[in-house]
Amino acid sequence: MKNKNLLIIRYINLCIIILGVTLTEVQSFSTFSIIITLIFIINNQLRYFLFSNISSIVFLSIFFDFIFGYILYTKCQGLLLPYFIIGITDSLFLIKNFSRYIISFLGIIILLYAGKDLSIEQLLSFLASMVSLIFISDIIGKEHNNKLKLEDLYHRLKLSEENLIKTNRELEIYADSIRDLSILKERNRISREIHDSVGHSLSTIIIQLGAIEKIGKSNGEAASLMASNLKNFAKNGLEEIRKALRELKPKEFQEYESLLIIENLIKDFNKLTGIDVKFGFSKNKWQINEETSLVLYRAIQEFLSNSAKHGKATKINIFLHFGDDLILTLQDNGVGTNIINRGIGLTSISERVNELGGSISYESRENNGFLLRIVLKAVNGGKYHEEN
Repeated sequence: MKNKNLLIIRYINLCIIILGVTLTEVQSFSTFSIIITLIFIINNQLRYFLFSNISSIVFLSIFFDFIFGYILYTKCQGLLLPYFIIGITDSLFLIKNFSRYIISFLGIIILLYAGKDLSIEQLLSFLASMVSLIFISDIIGKEHNNKLKLEDLYHRLKLSEENLIKTNRELEIYADSIRDLSILKERNRISREIHDSVGHSLSTIIIQLGAIEKIGKSNGEAASLMASNLKNFAKNGLEEIRKALRELKPKEFQEYESLLIIENLIKDFNKLTGIDVKFGFSKNKWQINEETSLVLYRAIQEFLSNSAKHGKATKINIFLHFGDDLILTLQDNGVGTNIINRGIGLTSISERVNELGGSISYESRENNGFLLRIVLKAVNGGKYHEEN
């Protein structure tokens, strides 16, 4: 990307140089001066628009710029500074290494040599101007280069972001495909299980019923015996079906079923009220029996309702700890109260907990929310597990 300010400086200087050449006295004006002027302009433009990224070519081009500037000044006179300003600025904008300062210093020497016939005051003013120009151009050049680097970095990050989004979409498509394939495989497996167990049992029952129907017309005792055998066969078939269904149901689901039910309750509550509810549990978990699960569910349900209705809470924390005892802790950031009146909700929870041999405690302070803690004694060897 070309610097607009640098372009403006270039064209202003070129206009001044051309104007200075055209205003030269007729006897000093020659074809040679025109050719050198054209070469100076062409060299200047090629350097900036075609070879700006090649430091070695830029270095040589600027050096020739100073030589052509020296020749034009000695042949056509005019203003001295414009012949060297473009070369100085280009050296600091286009050359990235230390040679930028070498060529700039060389330009100042050629400028001072070209103006050797001028007064010392003029030469000192030119020197001060060129040093100032070098200093300012160096600062602007560095800022411009930093800007280009930042823009390049931005474009690369943008490209990386687009590639990341594309890859993420491809992964999502792949994941969907894998999930669909897994579902198809599972459906196929279930279909085979049903065909092998249920289909076989029903086919046998149909055949036996047909036989019983025929025999029953002539031999009731034999039909009764076949019916009894068929009854036992149907029971066995039913047991096989139940066994197959138990195998189809994941053990993990059985173990975490109570937690999933609680999570669904919390999600529904969050959608309806907008209250932020955090639910966590300890690392060690086990299956909770139906009775205990119902007590925990009702306690959480009642606490959520009270926090929204009476506590005006915006955040609720729920934690379930599986240890020597099963501990449920619920806390909100509601308005709280210094006097706790046990209503129907708290009374109902206490009764349910007491029936299981557990304990309940709660506390609250004004502007400090409400805290409820339920402790249930472990059963079945330290785990709330319902035996089959």
